[in-house]
Amino acid sequence: MAGETGRRWAGALLLCAALTGCGKGPDDRMAAERQAAVAGVLSDQCDGVAAQPDTLPGAQSVTYAHPGDRDLRLHLFHPTGNPTGGRPAILFFFGGSWRTGNIEAFRPQAEAFAARGYVAILADYRVKCRDGSTPVQSVSDAEAAYDWLHDHASAYGIDSRRIALAGGSAGGHLALMASLAASAGAKPAALVLFNPPVDLVSPAPIYLKPLAWWISPSRMGVGGLPPTLILHGSADSKVPIASVRAFCDHATDAGRICRLVEYEGLEHSFYNSRVPDPVTGRSPYDDTLGRALGFVEQMLDI
Repeated sequence: MAGETGRRWAGALLLCAALTGCGKGPDDRMAAERQAAVAGVLSDQCDGVAAQPDTLPGAQSVTYAHPGDRDLRLHLFHPTGNPTGGRPAILFFFGGSWRTGNIEAFRPQAEAFAARGYVAILADYRVKCRDGSTPVQSVSDAEAAYDWLHDHASAYGIDSRRIALAGGSAGGHLALMASLAASAGAKPAALVLFNPPVDLVSPAPIYLKPLAWWISPSRMGVGGLPPTLILHGSADSKVPIASVRAFCDHATDAGRICRLVEYEGLEHSFYNSRVPDPVTGRSPYDDTLGRALGFVEQMLDI
């Protein structure tokens, strides 16, 4: 049991280091920022991290798992109307370095998808500051959330063949991991990933690289990768854009659809900004939401 705990915490440390890119680089300022981010992720200080709500206004809340001592829930936003067949759906995972995070982080995007006829779902999962968990357990929860939704889709008016997964930062990593872990006959129909960490091997110290192979999407087989859209800031100091470019190139070389949209000069979590771009007149939030809607509709043939 002690050995298993040690391995899980080693995985947690590796993921945290990978997310923040804590290896030294030529830019001392960026290296200092990454080191500060690592310290924040690994800190035992969890002030202000509230419990997740059991229900959300306007949503149907259901339990998909009960690890430890609390229920993990999916919050479903249903569109209006009564279709004759199952609806498409999209499942969102919030970010927060597998340590913090708010279940409502993607609520605006979920409501926008629901307005377009989707069942839009916000997924809760374990994080360090609420549950004393590791990123490995967060991955397990994400896989369980998607498996549960796929298996129970018809009971909630969802077409199991038309479920997309989405998430930002750590949540993007979880959406990607759940997709890669899904069986061949139950893959999501599409992925929308906002600045996801994809390479956990390169920044790992030599003694952790063997473990990193098991938890790094960039080192996993991508032959079954669903059509994927990645939205990423070119100036992201937490998840280097080069790692995402390499992942998308690898997927494309394997014959998969992987579209990377780079936002010049923008940092991590840029997609939350509602400030209009002076040239296009569109905010990063509006632009990424529009691209996400268009991509999913295209891939789900809506």
